[in-house]
Amino acid sequence: MTLNSIPVFLLIACLFAKAILRAGEADHGPESKPVLLLTGFEPFGEFKLNASWETVKSFQGREILGYKIETALLPVVYDAMDAPLQAALTKHKPGAVISFGVGTKTMQIETLARNGYHPEKPPDNNGKPPPREKILPEASAQPIKTGLPVEAIVAALKEAKIGAATSTDAGGYLCNECFCRLMNSKAAPALRGFVHIPDFGTADPAGGIFDAEKLKRAMQIVIETTLKSAKR
Repeated sequence: MTLNSIPVFLLIACLFAKAILRAGEADHGPESKPVLLLTGFEPFGEFKLNASWETVKSFQGREILGYKIETALLPVVYDAMDAPLQAALTKHKPGAVISFGVGTKTMQIETLARNGYHPEKPPDNNGKPPPREKILPEASAQPIKTGLPVEAIVAALKEAKIGAATSTDAGGYLCNECFCRLMNSKAAPALRGFVHIPDFGTADPAGGIFDAEKLKRAMQIVIETTLKSAKR
């Protein structure tokens, strides 16, 4: 049978069936996996490395509990950190977001995002103070609760012999600005929040030090506990 002898309706039907099969394959391909977005900060001040980004970027492209990991680097500059954050949210449409920053002695799960800067107005990487009193002038002054499973994360970290605690104040610097903007973003999913981590070499009150491997292990626990809560 030649191509010319095949009825037109049969040829169209075959092409339509192939199109459906391709669509089905795409639906079950890598692109269809839900995304977990992780963010970290660039180095600030005199530091050459930022433990949050150095740890976050090691998860880029990995798959954990069915989620594909995407990452975004944020600048330590007031207001400027918002553009890459919102761009990542828009691009990846994540099912969960965890932002990380350095500045504590243990793994610290932040519970409240506050719409304001520190009264001492610390300078950013451009040497400039906060541009105004409120981070988002049009948003409510009331703190917003994190969407992360805080107690479960702290319990899992402690079970792994890693120092961990909760906090109601993320500070008035760029970490809190990230937290505030994330919690106010309409592009962000419900499962979102901020976690402070210690710098490299910080003594862990639970034993040992927070070196690169321990921070990766701690971040893995935060990720897995968060995603398990999503499945429940």
